[in-house]
Amino acid sequence: MVTFVVEADGYVLDVPEWVALTGQPPSEALGDGWLRMIHPEDVSRVSAAWKTAVSHEMSYNTDYRLLCADGSYRWFNARAEPVMGRDGRTSKWVGVILAIPGGSRPSRGVANADRPSRADRFSDISPAALRAARAMLQWSADQMAAESGIARSTLRRLEGGEDTTTPRKASIAKILAVLSREGLMFVGQDGVILGVIDHHGEIAAE
Repeated sequence: MVTFVVEADGYVLDVPEWVALTGQPPSEALGDGWLRMIHPEDVSRVSAAWKTAVSHEMSYNTDYRLLCADGSYRWFNARAEPVMGRDGRTSKWVGVILAIPGGSRPSRGVANADRPSRADRFSDISPAALRAARAMLQWSADQMAAESGIARSTLRRLEGGEDTTTPRKASIAKILAVLSREGLMFVGQDGVILGVIDHHGEIAAE
């Protein structure tokens, strides 16, 4: 497990536990240099998710493959929360990076997904894909909730995989309608969206 504290603007200054895990020299991890240790296929998604969280002062939660000190890539989950100062603005970020058991994602994922389709061709969306879609649109949680006509708290539960109640289907339907309207393309399985297709034709899913 790696814990970290970074500046309010997301700028990395000193992350000794990261250095120990990755073997990356401290000077190279400064700023956004830490992204160099992320798997090339995950960098753009992780960078977008972090920038979105920092700019909108919202929770950060994403999975990625990380180049470890032993030279191997392993899957980790990274989470961070903004710490608010007396002025109501973010004063710093505190977070944790956790190894995903088994060192890899489940086999059911974007690699085995069906061909790209519009959101309204699906009946559900995974929490990771929902976060990725919002990052792709560069929308805050408030904007996504407003565009979808749902409560911000409901959106947060959906993004965290916490909302399994009956009203969930109605909220998901509203979100999928908005994502379809915005023209995003998705991949998924069994009616569930697992990844978002970006403008480069690459799959983004947290």
